[in-house]
Amino acid sequence: MRKVLYFFFFLTLLCSSCVTPRKTHYLQEPDYAIPSYPESSVPDDYSVQFNDELYIRVITLNPESKKIFNAYPCNSSGTSEDVSSVSIKGLFTYTVYEDGTIDFPYIGSIYVEGKNTREIKKDIETKLKDYVKDCSVEVNLVNSYFSLLTESTSGRYQIKKEKMTIFEALALGGDLGPYADRSKVKILRQLPDGGNVIKEFDLRSKDVLNSDFYYIRPNDIIYVKAFDGQFFKLNSFLTVLSTTTSTISFGLLIYKIVDLCIPKK
Repeated sequence: MRKVLYFFFFLTLLCSSCVTPRKTHYLQEPDYAIPSYPESSVPDDYSVQFNDELYIRVITLNPESKKIFNAYPCNSSGTSEDVSSVSIKGLFTYTVYEDGTIDFPYIGSIYVEGKNTREIKKDIETKLKDYVKDCSVEVNLVNSYFSLLTESTSGRYQIKKEKMTIFEALALGGDLGPYADRSKVKILRQLPDGGNVIKEFDLRSKDVLNSDFYYIRPNDIIYVKAFDGQFFKLNSFLTVLSTTTSTISFGLLIYKIVDLCIPKK
């Protein structure tokens, strides 16, 4: 009887380690095991913080103004190089100082902390009216990256759109591995005051689409650990059955060998 109990205990342990669709599928209906999250409004645009880097380009038809604000290096044909390259972007990158300002040519100090890129664009265009007529300003966040740490991969990726979802972020890393615990996804997020907050949520829940977990922010760190106790790493019932059968067969073989080696009285 005791051997039978041990057998069922071992079988239960193996089955609990098995990776099932319940553990890996996204957008599941909330129930007793999958939490429900309250609906929240779409988050505001990212607000610039201390030590952020802004790419600012002045667009104008005035040749003299172009030389002052956009002194691009030229190639052999006399045309400007591709402004999307990292090296050229570095020429027009402005770091946000501790007092929340940047130094811009001719204008001087501009307060940008707590503002989004559209608000900064409007401020600079207004201030440039005294120096350049009929100009437009392009403002982008240079350090728009997030980090991904999972049981199968890790990396730092660029946010290439204004609002990136958690699913798009995970797709850049090749999605989560089969043993990633999607029920306990954590995001380490930097706050405007310099502090940090950790958000934990169940990525399997359909309610994530309408929650404040859906969109990621620049400098976010997404951390997904492996299942607790994921020792056997079994991903199907057939694997569980095969492993159980092999283990029992091996145990019986050892038992017979030991039994033959022990002298009979």
